[in-house]
Amino acid sequence: MNKTSIKYLTEKTKQYINHKDWYKNSNKIIKDSFKKDYKLFIKLLGVTSPRTTVKNNTKNAIKTYICFKNNEEINFSYGLANKQIKNNVNKVLNNKPFGGQKVNSFVDSLLLKDGSICIDVWMLKAFNIKRLSPTNKDIRIIRHKIIKIAKSLNIKTYEAQACLWSYAKAELNNTTFKEYKDFNYYLKEYKDFINLKLPELINK
Repeated sequence: MNKTSIKYLTEKTKQYINHKDWYKNSNKIIKDSFKKDYKLFIKLLGVTSPRTTVKNNTKNAIKTYICFKNNEEINFSYGLANKQIKNNVNKVLNNKPFGGQKVNSFVDSLLLKDGSICIDVWMLKAFNIKRLSPTNKDIRIIRHKIIKIAKSLNIKTYEAQACLWSYAKAELNNTTFKEYKDFNYYLKEYKDFINLKLPELINK
């Protein structure tokens, strides 16, 4: 069986359809928690997402947001992609365009923009592309197939991508860490922070 065919990947999308609301659920809790700053926080999530887990991504975005609102220096590392991330964080905090197709498409998906498709290393695995970052040709091929899958199932492109990302995390992951939870899950872990400290930060 061709595991990169539209037919096969459509079946995988249907198999993981319970994960289609990954972005919708994340968007809702971010809006509910960060109020007028929700777009800022989504951008921070996007630019702090490269080469890390969703859990650490959440932590790093929160820490960055706190530093920004308190006018404090960011004196911690973002991990493997520290230099790239710090450059993009600085652009976000200065309201400038930031770089990276993955980062920008991830932000668009978290904003629930029609047609958005986040293509990261896990999507390359889903499409059996053995590279750490996609070429322009890879992006065109993946987008074309996901658009067809989404249309056939009457769902959004970012919903189809979320299902396939969850499939790759669950079945094509050769690590012991099988995480495919969304930001809704991890922000709930910081419930005390959100309830007790966030309102005063938002109003600064």
